[in-house]
Amino acid sequence: MKTRGVLFDLYGTLIVYGEMEKAWDAWCDVIYDAFCGYGLTMSATEFRPHCSGFFDKPEPADAEGEMTVVERRLHRMARELNVAIPRREALQAIEQALDVWHDFVRIDPDTVSVLTEVGRHRSLALVSNFDYAPYVYRLLTQWELGPLFDHVLVSDAVGVKKPHPGIFEEALRQLNLQPTEVIHVGDSQEDIDGAISAGIRPVWIDRNRKDRWRAQPQAEVVRIGALTELLPLLD
Repeated sequence: MKTRGVLFDLYGTLIVYGEMEKAWDAWCDVIYDAFCGYGLTMSATEFRPHCSGFFDKPEPADAEGEMTVVERRLHRMARELNVAIPRREALQAIEQALDVWHDFVRIDPDTVSVLTEVGRHRSLALVSNFDYAPYVYRLLTQWELGPLFDHVLVSDAVGVKKPHPGIFEEALRQLNLQPTEVIHVGDSQEDIDGAISAGIRPVWIDRNRKDRWRAQPQAEVVRIGALTELLPLLD
């Protein structure tokens, strides 16, 4: 069946990772400084283990539905450390931490040209796992990527994240397409498993990263090493 729509992951797919250990260190340093301003007394070395698994732990509930996922995560960590940081200052710390983290990633130089070419005759949607949707929207504006997508779906805003099929099903609904008419391009195991669970063909972009986040597909999937390799695959 003809490919009428393409879904793209963001991080690791359209955005390329750099020295991520340094990025994480920079992220933790910002949060540490913010917590110190509101009563944290431990050293930076003592604090660092408390950052471990920050984004991997189950998402805290938000009874009032007002906070983004990353805000809830930060306030949970603050409570665990007996730090009473106001919401406004916590959000400022989050945004500053994300800013320094993003100093270590870059947009793939082929992103704009590939999205432009693919989007000439097909619908495009971004499907991203990210705990702070406003930041993704800001990035898309900053990098002038927003107009290239028909729809943008961020897990924080949708309420489910990959590999849950729900975020893919919402993308299909917004694009008004069937699973068999769509492919999903992503770099992680969550991208592959989530697409398959939604009946969508996955395309794995594998840049041969050696970290723990590299996908390890259990089934045969189409594999590309660069975004430009996607173009000959489209029917």
